[in-house]
Amino acid sequence: MALIKTFREITKSDTAIAGGKGASLGEMTRAGIPVPPGFVILSDVFEKFLEESDLNVEIDSILHSVDHQEMHTIEGASKKIKALIMLAKMPKDIANEIQNFYPKLNSQFVAVRSSATAEDSSAAAWAGQLESYLNTTESNLLENVKRCWASLFTPRAIFYRFEKELHKQKISVAVVVQKMVESEVSGVAFSVHPVTQDKNQLIIEAGFGLGEAIVSGQITPDSYVVEKQPRRIIDKNVQIQTKGLYRAENGSNEWRDIPKEQGEKQILSDIKILELSKIILRIEKHYGFPCDIEWTYEKGKFYIVQSRPITTLNLERQKEKTKYIKEFARNYSLFQVIIFTEFNKRSAPEFNIQVDNGHPLFIHDGGPLVKIYFPPGEVKKIFRQFGQVASDSNYFNGVLDKFLRVVNEIKPYFEKRKFTKNIEELKYLYELSMDFGYGESMVWVAPLVENLSDETKAKALAVREQTQNLTSLRDELFDYNLGKLFPQLGELTHFILPKSVFKGKGFDELLEEAIEYQKGFVYFDGKIYTRQQDKILKKLNIELENEKPTGNADSISGQSASPGIAKGKVKIVLTNKDIYKVSIGDILVSPMTRPDFVPAMKKAAAFVTDEGGVTCHAAIVAREMKKPCIIGTKIATQILKDGDKVEVDANNGIVKILK
Repeated sequence: MALIKTFREITKSDTAIAGGKGASLGEMTRAGIPVPPGFVILSDVFEKFLEESDLNVEIDSILHSVDHQEMHTIEGASKKIKALIMLAKMPKDIANEIQNFYPKLNSQFVAVRSSATAEDSSAAAWAGQLESYLNTTESNLLENVKRCWASLFTPRAIFYRFEKELHKQKISVAVVVQKMVESEVSGVAFSVHPVTQDKNQLIIEAGFGLGEAIVSGQITPDSYVVEKQPRRIIDKNVQIQTKGLYRAENGSNEWRDIPKEQGEKQILSDIKILELSKIILRIEKHYGFPCDIEWTYEKGKFYIVQSRPITTLNLERQKEKTKYIKEFARNYSLFQVIIFTEFNKRSAPEFNIQVDNGHPLFIHDGGPLVKIYFPPGEVKKIFRQFGQVASDSNYFNGVLDKFLRVVNEIKPYFEKRKFTKNIEELKYLYELSMDFGYGESMVWVAPLVENLSDETKAKALAVREQTQNLTSLRDELFDYNLGKLFPQLGELTHFILPKSVFKGKGFDELLEEAIEYQKGFVYFDGKIYTRQQDKILKKLNIELENEKPTGNADSISGQSASPGIAKGKVKIVLTNKDIYKVSIGDILVSPMTRPDFVPAMKKAAAFVTDEGGVTCHAAIVAREMKKPCIIGTKIATQILKDGDKVEVDANNGIVKILK
């Protein structure tokens, strides 16, 4: 019987012997994903250890005495079982086999991680319930292997076993031994955004040092949202990181100060974000389902140290709820809007969606059609030609000149129209936006096309054919300065402000005015939300509000990690000793949550933390339990105290202090 297998000898079908973590690392290694080398001490080894140590009967007897609603019975059982395992002697043949494999990793330090055979299934997320031991050396390797075995019986693991009704199933544990990477930057990524559950978005969180600081919620990381098709960065939330968790010379972990200049910068460059997103998409495509991925970065290379299914998604609701986000970078030409609106209505009315102002919103996705009608070689050839065109500024200027000439030709027609009513409506809606945070300021110009002459239509069509190609260059040619202009042009030509466009205002003026009137919107499940376009505002040197979480006498703000609203009394939980004071319906407030807090989290109505990102422990558990959660408030434990009555509005990221 094989006791140990290398990653290359393991596939995803080996969960029963390698556990979820071990099987995943083996599968990714075989698929060519960059994974640090390692091996798995199979679950059969643990069973052999228990059998030869005569521990099975005694452990079963102790577990039968547990009432998982009474924490003292769980803790008592855990203490007894862990002592039995740690005091038992490891059989010599097992010890020799492990020690023989260790030198093959050619690394002084290794990570020793538990991998439960029930771990990472979609029904029971064991992630975080068992233990991992970083910076392990040859001298404490065997001890840490036994500690991983014993972690199958920590209080939180026993509670989880009963809570998920897994105590009737056979659960074992394998142990992963993996080469340690000297992490410069680490983080977590979800291949589907865990909060919005948008399947076309992935999110990456990054922090300096070891990823454990992010997973545990000890720091608030940078977060980057990447759209999958087309692959581009659509949102960045850069945090100030003052400390990082690193390996010390003695092999332990230590906190180190991050220099101010370094800590205030974006941790991953845009190029690195897109490079990592490519690996994430590759993993998701290989498995065929959304993945929760832990990654690290060393000496210019990304490594994946863990991947498992995301257990907290409710993708079924995506069939009923659809989110539409309109951004400044949406590139439809003015003439596409004017001439082809009626065509779109007639050709595909079933795809028209009526938004609140009654105007139709169209979604165009030509990706599948490209794959059907164009051979791969032809597509590559076209993009090479795009590159050549992009380097010729005369081409861009020429098309822009033609565009402006056509605008001048049709300008008299528009001037004859009476826009007074439109302008009054714009003024009203602008004032409305100032009062209520959202004001629809866009004017749909398609109806105006009916009276245009055939000659004018033809000229518009000719320009459209050239501008259509140019706007499609944006995603591929973002390194070109001229290419960077197109998100702005695209927005202004999709919806226009008639009182400005036809008064000869320059594009800078138009863009600034468009921002003043139109902050962008998110239409989701019958509601409209405002969305600030940070990137363009920064280009215009417009001062942004400080987006750090804030607090005042009545409320505290943070980031929503799991939606919902709950009211209750605050219970501050700083250590394991505090979890006993949490009663059903309380609001659990903590600097960050740990797996040991799970029993208290089960009772609480909502969670609020000082630190953490949307991939931290508190966020994941909240989504799994379907409870409201607000993270990264910075000040919740300082402002709130036990007994305070609060309302946690995790739909909007606000904790309201009730009088």
